[in-house]
Amino acid sequence: MSLLSQFKAQRDGRPDAAAFLIAAGDRSVPITWREFARGIEAIAWIIRKYVPGATIAIIGANSYEWMTVHAACLFAGAVALPLEANLSAEDIAGRLSFTGARALIHSAALAVRAHEVKKLLPKLITGGFGTRLTDRMLALAHKALDAGEPGVFDLPERDEDETAMLVFTSGTTSRPRGAELTLRSLRTFSDYWHANLHFAPGQRTLMLLPLNHIFGICVTYTMLAHGVALGVCPDFRRIYEAVERFRADFLFLVPALAELLADKIAQKGRTVEEAGLSLRWIVVGGAPLSSRGYLKLTTLGIQPLGGYGLTETTALFSVAELDAPHPGSAGKCCHGFGGMEARVSPEGILQLRGPAVLKGYYKEPEKTAAVRDKDGWFSTGDYGRIDEDGYVWITGRASRTIILSSGKKVAPEELEDILHSVPGFLEVVVSGDFETREVQAEVYASVPEETVREQVAIVNRKLPLHKRIRRVMVRTEPFPRTASGKIKIDRAPVASEPHPAADIVVPMRERVAAAAWPVIERAVTGVRRTLAPERWKWVVLGLGVLAGVVVLWNVFGAAVLELVEETSAVRRVLEIVEDRLGEVLAVLVLVAAVAIWRTGVFKSDKSTGEKNP
Repeated sequence: MSLLSQFKAQRDGRPDAAAFLIAAGDRSVPITWREFARGIEAIAWIIRKYVPGATIAIIGANSYEWMTVHAACLFAGAVALPLEANLSAEDIAGRLSFTGARALIHSAALAVRAHEVKKLLPKLITGGFGTRLTDRMLALAHKALDAGEPGVFDLPERDEDETAMLVFTSGTTSRPRGAELTLRSLRTFSDYWHANLHFAPGQRTLMLLPLNHIFGICVTYTMLAHGVALGVCPDFRRIYEAVERFRADFLFLVPALAELLADKIAQKGRTVEEAGLSLRWIVVGGAPLSSRGYLKLTTLGIQPLGGYGLTETTALFSVAELDAPHPGSAGKCCHGFGGMEARVSPEGILQLRGPAVLKGYYKEPEKTAAVRDKDGWFSTGDYGRIDEDGYVWITGRASRTIILSSGKKVAPEELEDILHSVPGFLEVVVSGDFETREVQAEVYASVPEETVREQVAIVNRKLPLHKRIRRVMVRTEPFPRTASGKIKIDRAPVASEPHPAADIVVPMRERVAAAAWPVIERAVTGVRRTLAPERWKWVVLGLGVLAGVVVLWNVFGAAVLELVEETSAVRRVLEIVEDRLGEVLAVLVLVAAVAIWRTGVFKSDKSTGEKNP
């Protein structure tokens, strides 16, 4: 049964059942299957009428509106292009130009960035969730559908083997590539995971995986196709509260979130039952779960399950069986299911062939040929084995790509190139810590160890958060090398103890202060020339009061937010303020310090012995 048919069956068979659950204060409000399907039909009508067959980009935080647009694209014959919410306007414009996308649908929070993209691409059609333009278009669509025009659920289905999605890879070693995936790819994932994990209508989970990522897309469609209600969690930091509010039966998480949740539950009770939760198992994807994380979850009575797949395989290769999880494995191989075939190459690399494998990299046939041979076998780039019972065991990576606990990928070669440019750094090896899933560097240098650490801290300031080097090890002698002159990375001894991340990573408040200091100093100097000295006292005192308010909000802000309606504009403003409290406090303190230093306020007067007013 196709995904469209499965969605139609949910709409017709369970019209008043919840497809999504939206937080509203202490309650959860359902978006029924009747409402969800009607939204899909309306947006699909707009696509078919104004941009038929076009590539349509979608960007924004997880929401049922995001999912409605994506499903409408797939069922209406368009190509959905999900994008990361943290991309710059220039990067967005670059991907839209490359793919020939005609429209960009965005969340309200990204309206400014969408406007910047529109300036770069004047012919681009833009629209946002909940904007006046979008609402008017939807009203038109609903009017047409109510008048008898056929909706997408009543039209002939598109060819399942057409390109339905373009999902960009992480681009750790080169420019990100757009993997062409189909509806059949998505359905194969859905059917296989359902066969192993036995989802049932009426169960509940949370939409926690980012919808711009292939794993998040696949899991969300799987849940919807099999009648599982999806709770929309707007704030990952409050994951425990979301699990409690939506009464989630199971979850799909990256390792970092799984461990965060385990710590939250442990604060409430020794087991999930004591904590009052119905949670029983968690699928951890994006990166392997550490032994520490596994122990945390099992101690609480939560069964961790593994899965394995790539963007190019529509997140499919293997998934754990609910009744036979085989701890340490990547789950049961999909070989023999729905036309899928898996094998291990003579070189020991896991390979996959079948409907889940990408059609190709968009406009890059040479790159496609490099990863998929003429017989259709796709090489994952991971060493592994498949045992006699069909379970997959990952033994290493053919590439050196580091997979973090968040699921993000880092190319060590990129960081090594940067560190090699530092004076005194003679040899550098960047790798990932297997246990903590963090980036670490080993350095042989002609400068003192303290200088090495200082230089790495400087490099970190210029790197994105996920690429920052969290541990540094300093060698006292060169790395051993092979006969051909290559460094023996796996056999290189460590000559000194690793330093913790706190010594290397520059905190946010320090970075804000460093960036803001010259600007604030110039501003204070200018104001000093026009403001009477006796009034500076009140400026400083006012800043102190504001800083005190910020501190009090840090203590009591969460309780205040609980008293405000989730849907209110006031709450949204307060949540934005809360997200920036650290930076606000840092700036306030810095302004006060500069004011005191530059103006001499409160300093003793040397001539009179009195304090300045």
